Amino acid sequence: MHAYRQLTEPPGPSRAVLADRRPLPPEVVFAGARPASRLWVALDAAAILVLAGAGYLVGAATDVAPALLAALGGGLVLLLVVLDLLRTGRTIGHRILGMRTVDGATGLPAPLAGLTRTRTVDIRQGHDPVRILPRAGEMAPNQGDQWRLTASRALNAPIILTLDNGMAFSLVGPTVIGRNPSQLEGSSHLLQLPDLTRTVSKSHALLEPQGGMLWVTDLGSMNGTAVAEDGGDLEPLAPHVRTVVRLGATIEFGDRLAGVGAANRPQPTAPAQGMSGDER
Repeated sequence: MHAYRQLTEPPGPSRAVLADRRPLPPEVVFAGARPASRLWVALDAAAILVLAGAGYLVGAATDVAPALLAALGGGLVLLLVVLDLLRTGRTIGHRILGMRTVDGATGLPAPLAGLTRTRTVDIRQGHDPVRILPRAGEMAPNQGDQWRLTASRALNAPIILTLDNGMAFSLVGPTVIGRNPSQLEGSSHLLQLPDLTRTVSKSHALLEPQGGMLWVTDLGSMNGTAVAEDGGDLEPLAPHVRTVVRLGATIEFGDRLAGVGAANRPQPTAPAQGMSGDER
């Protein structure tokens, strides 16, 4: 699966460019996805009623406006459900049933105005449309002007790191990636990777683009860094060991995934020459 995108402005050092999946046909976005029922709505409604009932009982026991406490309890759960749906496409009911509800056109969590055109898929038994990752050399296929990379600096960016939420970053120098990364000696850029589950460490890994490839060093992260190349299985990296990652690979930082690509450049077939033996 591929997440083709149009880079409409120069990405600059570690600068995010929002993925635009609208040119992708739905059959590509939802390939391998299994449709699911709307049973999650009933579970979320039940959660709202349970908390509203709990608020009413507390109010009745303490003689403090039972109806008001019931409304506050139910309203709080409803607000959290809506915010979670807009942000991740998943709510209490989705997580219990292993589902996700996304925009029917892009496969990403739907905005408020797009909640009427959503699709719910079973992500335990089928493909999760949010986790489409690019392959090397295919970020601008010849399928019309909407696919073309129009920014000259984007064409010169050596490495494009595309996260599982559709955000793309150009790496033009050593970059520390993490939940709240700190500067390392010799590193020049910081790339913050939001992770509410905290599976990503504050300073998780060091990324160093070089010779059309990416060197990755796990910085002793709690949940580790893993790499999959050529469609293979994810292989964990040894902490503090500099490892080369080729274009087209997938990197896992905790529970977050990222694809390694290049802007309109062919995929290399061998590591760059001139590196010392202890770096290979």
